[in-house]
Amino acid sequence: MRTEGQRWALEQLTQIAEKSNDALEIVQVTEPASTGADLRISVSVACSAYTVAAGGIPFRPRERLLIFVPPTFPLEIPALWFAHSDYGGFPHVQWGHTVCLYQSPETEWHPADGMLGFVQRMHEWLRAAALNELDPVGLPLHPPVAYYDGRALVVVPTVNTPVAAAPFWAGYARIVRENEFCVELGEWLDYKSPASQMSVAPAILLPSDMPFEYPETFAALRTVLQARGIPLDVIRLLLTIGALHNPENKPLVFVLGAAMRGIAGGERRQHLAAWRIKADDAIELRKAVLARTNDDPVDERLFNDWAESASIDWCSVLEDRPEIVVPRDAGTPAAYGRGRHVAILGCGALGSTIATFLARAGVGKLTLYDKTVVKPGVLARQIFSRHQVGVNKAYATRANVRLINPAIDTDPQRTNIIHVLGSPESAQTLFEADVVINATASIRVATALELCLRERPGSHAPIISMAVGHRADAGLMTLARSNGPGVALDLDRRMKLAFANAPSARMLLDEFWPTDARASRLFQPEPGCSDPTFVGSASDIAVLTGRMLNVAAGWLASGTDEHARGFGMQPSEAPRVRADEPPEAEYSWPSDDVLVDPRHGYQIRLAPAAKSAMLGWMRKSERMWGPTPETGGILFGEIDRFLKIVWITAVSGPPPDSQASPVGFICGTRGVAEMNAEQTSRTRGSVAFIGMWHTHPGSQPDPSHTDRSAMVRLFEGTDFQAHQFLMLIVGGSAKAPLIAGNVFDRDD
Repeated sequence: MRTEGQRWALEQLTQIAEKSNDALEIVQVTEPASTGADLRISVSVACSAYTVAAGGIPFRPRERLLIFVPPTFPLEIPALWFAHSDYGGFPHVQWGHTVCLYQSPETEWHPADGMLGFVQRMHEWLRAAALNELDPVGLPLHPPVAYYDGRALVVVPTVNTPVAAAPFWAGYARIVRENEFCVELGEWLDYKSPASQMSVAPAILLPSDMPFEYPETFAALRTVLQARGIPLDVIRLLLTIGALHNPENKPLVFVLGAAMRGIAGGERRQHLAAWRIKADDAIELRKAVLARTNDDPVDERLFNDWAESASIDWCSVLEDRPEIVVPRDAGTPAAYGRGRHVAILGCGALGSTIATFLARAGVGKLTLYDKTVVKPGVLARQIFSRHQVGVNKAYATRANVRLINPAIDTDPQRTNIIHVLGSPESAQTLFEADVVINATASIRVATALELCLRERPGSHAPIISMAVGHRADAGLMTLARSNGPGVALDLDRRMKLAFANAPSARMLLDEFWPTDARASRLFQPEPGCSDPTFVGSASDIAVLTGRMLNVAAGWLASGTDEHARGFGMQPSEAPRVRADEPPEAEYSWPSDDVLVDPRHGYQIRLAPAAKSAMLGWMRKSERMWGPTPETGGILFGEIDRFLKIVWITAVSGPPPDSQASPVGFICGTRGVAEMNAEQTSRTRGSVAFIGMWHTHPGSQPDPSHTDRSAMVRLFEGTDFQAHQFLMLIVGGSAKAPLIAGNVFDRDD
């Protein structure tokens, strides 16, 4: 009985035939033989109007075609057959009669078009087939067909084929991995050089083509190959050596290539097919080879007998050759990682996810650092499985990467990252990577990075640092270039100041630098001494990590901007403090000027904005009072006594009660406390009073006796309680400044 869909199809087809002026005639309708069977409609199609070009199908004036309408039409597509097999040698005619009507049924078939769309497609196919335009120039060629059943062995070629010179190339493909379902092929070996301990698949590559449909018996295939100049003895010898190298109880795979892949009108590449010889037959062939004598070539007899009656079990070939397959992530930011060496510090929620993303992007090498093991609780959001509990995270991540792509060079390091950064040799090895990703979210690791690279600008790979918020609803990332003095800790500080200076970034400031009252949000999954962490799911981490990784890849791929960068994000569903808060914020910073304190070896980092403001005050003094009077002001920033780094973030001009003359500058104090309070409050402690600056017009920027005496009085007094004081002196002029810094210590 017809289904509703089949009735609709026949009604539509009848209407089309009635209005076609005999171009389409319904000859016979065969009802479904059973429930779930097809409705078969035999039609006669006028083909005399189709122009036949060289190589096109020479249609008869009228052709008989069969349309098989499935019961679920129009959700399923009707099949179209020729009523004969005369055109079986032409492309896109399979099994001698089946018309390959759609290249991509999932995107080309529209159920709403019904039989009208089907008949229109049939007309377009017949016209193109007559003109030999089924493979139009500039579009992919339709490869030949080797029929296999649903249980066929899968063969995956991964390496580009060698050039097949006439009359053919003979050799082997190395089997790099195999199981009961799949055989993966690696490098190609000339027939003269198979490795003695290597499993191989014999292979023949043709510089010419093959029939559009590959034969299903070896006798028929032998005829095709002999017509292309390949003697039967060559096939036998290749199979013999393959059998000798083939593991017992494994089928033997034979690869056949022909120049039939590529873009129509362009260079032809090898289309690979493969057939499977049963394990029992391969064993018998091996036994016969080993039993062969000069007087009794038993292996030749066995092969010849087998060749007369053997059917071919074609395999399913899934291409992974770079010359054939266009990566599905081509042109995306992730493609930046292809072939590169990336070192990942920390293989937890962020690091393990990053590693798998990079593996899918085709990274060349991964060096993984982590000293901890997989715990049961982290399975909620980290890319590990239950059987990896107790395994070191770096090694567990390597196992996961190898499941994605075993060819990736993965080097796990079960070690303390701080110890790595403290060893010159280990640090040198780390920074040989193309990119370093710090996924630890550890202040100690950030500090160790800063310490390791403090005196080595230009000696490290780009360093990406990532962190997520306490509920995995915000992300923070920085990029340290090799030409700048700051690394992770420095750039985190810059991000904090950028958020503090942007009212629309208050949520990100509160998230990553909360006030003391909000510190109780820290989450400890195992009460006691467990490290506080964040609450978040695997999907949360995937969203944040994927976006940050894409942004970082875009930065690195640009290759033109040498500035350090920062990025903050809060997904669209995250709550907003202000309506105008953007979901993402991106920053770029030029490098600081670096001065060296000669007294204690502090590195003084002078921000461009602070330097510009200081020179502006100098120019104002020169305009108002001439070039000889000294001037000066207040320095705001931060001093890290452990790293011996001084950040000068902002400067002021002379306070109103200052005194300036050609013989000296006495800095006033009026309003300084208020300025300090404002800076400290707004930046949550990252910018505060650290010292003073003044000029030595036309002279060298060296501390004078007066300057040193002032330091003695400062530290002996009771008003100044800090341990260090920075004195910045500017010699020369505003047009040609000479800047030097001196850190004075209370213990001096």
